[in-house]
Amino acid sequence: MKKNITLIRSALAASLLASVICGPALAGELSGDVNPNGVITIDRCIELALEAHPRLREARSGVESQGFRVDGTAAQTRPQVRVSSSYARSYNEGGGEAGSINTDITLSQTIFDWNRTNLSIQAARQELEARQSDESASEQDVIRDVIKAYFSLNCGDRTLAIAKERLRNYERRLEWATDFYKAGAKAKIEVTKAKTDLANAKLDLVTAEGTLRKAESNLAYAAGVPDMPAGNVKDMLDAGFLNLDVSVDEAIETAMRNRDEYRAQNIRIDAAETNLALAKKGMSPTVTGNAGYTYSGENNPIDRKGWRLSVGISIPVTDGGETRTRVRQAEADLEGARASGESVRQNIISQVRTACTSLEEARESVAAAREAEKQALETLRLAEGRYTAGVGESLEISDAVDGYARARMSAANALYNKNAAEVDLLRAIGGMLR
Repeated sequence: MKKNITLIRSALAASLLASVICGPALAGELSGDVNPNGVITIDRCIELALEAHPRLREARSGVESQGFRVDGTAAQTRPQVRVSSSYARSYNEGGGEAGSINTDITLSQTIFDWNRTNLSIQAARQELEARQSDESASEQDVIRDVIKAYFSLNCGDRTLAIAKERLRNYERRLEWATDFYKAGAKAKIEVTKAKTDLANAKLDLVTAEGTLRKAESNLAYAAGVPDMPAGNVKDMLDAGFLNLDVSVDEAIETAMRNRDEYRAQNIRIDAAETNLALAKKGMSPTVTGNAGYTYSGENNPIDRKGWRLSVGISIPVTDGGETRTRVRQAEADLEGARASGESVRQNIISQVRTACTSLEEARESVAAAREAEKQALETLRLAEGRYTAGVGESLEISDAVDGYARARMSAANALYNKNAAEVDLLRAIGGMLR
């Protein structure tokens, strides 16, 4: 029987991978760019990404901007005070020259506008919530990319180590071939073939070093720190097993509950409904109240003072079809938001199904690759024994060395694919930050 989906959290908490994806302060290795042993940790890479990645800075700026927009909209509900003052001098024949001052203080307040302002505030707040969900989704994307880039660098390290060992094997093989040739036990072609294989191994080593440099650059880019210095990384390819036992249906259910993209789109559907209700109130009356105090005159102190109170109502009669147009636009926007919501839902389901399938395949490939590596190692030992005994052929040992190197690379790639599939599944169900 499948475990309940809530057991995912227990599985994550029990694994090293889960400890790094649930937050940057869990493993206690965040005191610097590297730990005391000079190893760059996943924790530190994630911390750097969450602090400085441009995608997250952009998302946070969007949230901050929308927060100010909410405050600006809410300001319409508060009283407005205006002060105006003027001074004038005039000259009349017979009256002479005179100066006058006029100052007016006015307070105005919208008393009732048939809920238009409240709807505007509601729509702005809904967009703020949607952008906050967008920010959370971006954080999950960044964390996923960092972890996968870190695993890719692990794979690059292993590939380089394999290439170096393959080179050493061919160097030993050249020594054996040379000794056999000098002793007259092998033909010179054995030495020539050994030199050719050694040259090819050197070329593969250069390729592996270049691949590793690219992986380091990809990790720096994923962390949002392109000038991050290269360094040693902890090999975690064997530590990423989560052993999640969850059905596709349970994973989809969890994704629909957790995915920030789906939550954001549903909020935007609500906001579109709010904007439609707001558009329909375009011809609604507005009741306002005003209070003022005026003082003016030509003498000092001012000789004319007075106050006033008023309540007014503004009733639109016609707006040339503007309200009808806005309503139709809001209806179209609502339909578009609903369609986008359905698209997001279907995309999430597809991502979950694909991630589950990929993870299942990757786990099976790991077991097969490890068995192939084991058999290739045994084949290499047998071939080396036969060659050193003088009964093996150059083709036999060349194939054995290459076969063992390919098997080890396949095992490393299988582990990377398995770990990447686990991360993709966690991202698909919205669990990177949970």
